[in-house]
Amino acid sequence: MTDPLNPDDRITLRLMEDTRADYELMRQWFLEPELQEWVWCDEKGEPPVTIERVMKKYGPRVKNPIDVFPYFILRDDEPIGYIQYYIQDNITMGIDMWVGILKERNNGYGTKALKQMVEIIHKKYPYVKQVIIDPDIENKRAIKCYQKAGFKHFGEMVDNSVILKICFEDE
Repeated sequence: MTDPLNPDDRITLRLMEDTRADYELMRQWFLEPELQEWVWCDEKGEPPVTIERVMKKYGPRVKNPIDVFPYFILRDDEPIGYIQYYIQDNITMGIDMWVGILKERNNGYGTKALKQMVEIIHKKYPYVKQVIIDPDIENKRAIKCYQKAGFKHFGEMVDNSVILKICFEDE
């Protein structure tokens, strides 16, 4: 349970569940116009994303996480977004995330969720040396959020995405 007097406690993470409700939330977020600009939603010229497409893409990650681990971002125990980490290689993990509800953006929730995910990764995989995230170079809001969470740009780019990293020191 969260402490209403501590705003940092308002944001928590939970594993995405194999329920129709979780897939429906994902579908609703994918239909949000601003999110569609930056996140996988539909291929050009296709009809709006269906629940079946969401379940096909995310179901395997939820039911049998092997290299991608999906979570929901919760504010006061209610889902407001999605965050996942994935195994990039032996020393690198990657993160993808978004806040799916428009009114919940620009409140620092994404930054808090990202910090929590980095902490989860660092505790669960102490051998990991870096965590990366790769927003589109034009997605200034996301880049600012990631930098607030401690990610830094080291000059790397892939396609139209900037690679931001957190590097862990040997402990």
